[in-house]
Amino acid sequence: MTASLDNVYAVILAAGASTRMGSPKQLLVWENRTLLEHAVLNARSLLQERCVVVLGAHAEAIQASINLNGASVIVNPHWQEGIASSIRAGIRALPASANSAVILLCDQPLIGAEQIRTLLNGWQNEPSRIVASYYRDGAGVPAVFPTEFFGELLNLEGDRGAKKLLMKFDESLLKIALPEAALDIDSAGDLETLTVSRQI
Repeated sequence: MTASLDNVYAVILAAGASTRMGSPKQLLVWENRTLLEHAVLNARSLLQERCVVVLGAHAEAIQASINLNGASVIVNPHWQEGIASSIRAGIRALPASANSAVILLCDQPLIGAEQIRTLLNGWQNEPSRIVASYYRDGAGVPAVFPTEFFGELLNLEGDRGAKKLLMKFDESLLKIALPEAALDIDSAGDLETLTVSRQI
């Protein structure tokens, strides 16, 4: 019997300052929607309203520019401390009923509903394990974390995100090959290159 998704939540990390970009990468347009809208729509297509978006830098501009209705939006006042602070904020925002969280980044445009569903399927079959994307010979996010690991997520510090935790539990991870997760957008040029490659 597979585990139910009824108490699984998405935590979308979108608090970064996009310093290399010069403008909020969350608002870059990819296939007629912003990167953040893509992440929200993909998560909500599977988990409905159980979606938390963590904003930080540019929070007001982002909320004024796009419609995040249907997602719970929180602003991490400590975003400058690094991505770990946004993970902590997102986990703290989950209700007590949550039994796992899938952590997503807003700057991985090739991660769609199909890839998230693949990770969730893995979790449904083995709900006590962390289910992580596997790419570039290593585990990373997106990843599904059962509640047993929420304490570990709340203890993360700095700018290394969940990678440190995935390395710590490497031997017990369920790793699922998701080469699409290898692409993250750091500049407008990255998105241009991707757009051109998709047209060829």
